[in-house]
Amino acid sequence: MLNLGPYSTKEFPNIRVYPTVIDRILEGVAVLLAVAAWGCAIWVYTHAEDKIVANFSLFAAGLGTFCLLLVGFSAYLPIRWIRFPVRITERNVAVQYLMAVRIARILNVCLTLLFLTLVFSKVEVEYGIPQGLCNIITGAVGGLLILVLMVYYILAFKYK
Repeated sequence: MLNLGPYSTKEFPNIRVYPTVIDRILEGVAVLLAVAAWGCAIWVYTHAEDKIVANFSLFAAGLGTFCLLLVGFSAYLPIRWIRFPVRITERNVAVQYLMAVRIARILNVCLTLLFLTLVFSKVEVEYGIPQGLCNIITGAVGGLLILVLMVYYILAFKYK
């Protein structure tokens, strides 16, 4: 279930919004980031002397892949499994459903990028990454997540 608010759409039949080119690009970027996270985690695992840190990198890549699958699957849920922040009517059902599906794909990219930075967070000094850069990127991605959710809620209430 994708829970974005208190209102459900149990009285509406299933509608289908087909993915556009932008949706496919977002999905592709998320998958590429997950593949990059796995490649970097395997590289860190083979080159790191401390296996606890190397295992943390593998765990971050695995958790990122789990989030990729979970959030990616939520973009294909039927409309009755999504809870919206505004009351759904026949007039706004298509727009609200499209925005909910799009926000799931955008969140998927942001979360996968977050886990990619976590792969390097423990080994940044050993591999020549400036100290604190991973923390800065993690904070920026967290801020981007908050900004994306704020924009979604503003648009959801605008098009209610």
